[in-house]
Amino acid sequence: MLRKFSLFFHPEEIDLSFSPFALRLDNQTYQIMKASDENIADLLGLEQEVYFGRTPWSRFSFKSELKKHANSLYLVVYQGSTLVGFIGMRMQAQEGRITNIAVKPAFQRRGIGGFLLRTMIEIAQRNHAVQMTLEVRSDNYNAQSLYRKIGFRDNFIRKNYYSAEHADAVSMIKKIADKEQEEVN
Repeated sequence: MLRKFSLFFHPEEIDLSFSPFALRLDNQTYQIMKASDENIADLLGLEQEVYFGRTPWSRFSFKSELKKHANSLYLVVYQGSTLVGFIGMRMQAQEGRITNIAVKPAFQRRGIGGFLLRTMIEIAQRNHAVQMTLEVRSDNYNAQSLYRKIGFRDNFIRKNYYSAEHADAVSMIKKIADKEQEEVN
């Protein structure tokens, strides 16, 4: 309990370290690494492809998030020189909050999105998070299906969350066990 209380007031103790590695999924090899400023052009390009020409996050938004090293982690997935997916998470007082996730349409349904979510859940567990949260467009049924398979549940509706499109979001939550608690039990 004291450790959890300490983490709430000392976010510098959050460990978002990540070592790059190669992953083999669906007979393909991918490189997974922390995102950096060098990836921003690719991130914006992938957003345009996933969001039908729009970029919900601007260059400034990505640059700002990537600078929050103490409590934010962004991972990118490349196949060769092609960005095929990314995910972002912000740690906040025992909660991992998925801020953004996207997988190139031609690479969807290959396990990349699920792998990225499970990776972030493990990192959140390592940092004593007790839950994960995210928002998803209320009409994005494919993403909601993936999130539910991984254990996320509907929490509530955020009206007009995506203000530019006047679209609602489903706020989803997943309770997770702290790794130290699992070892005790």
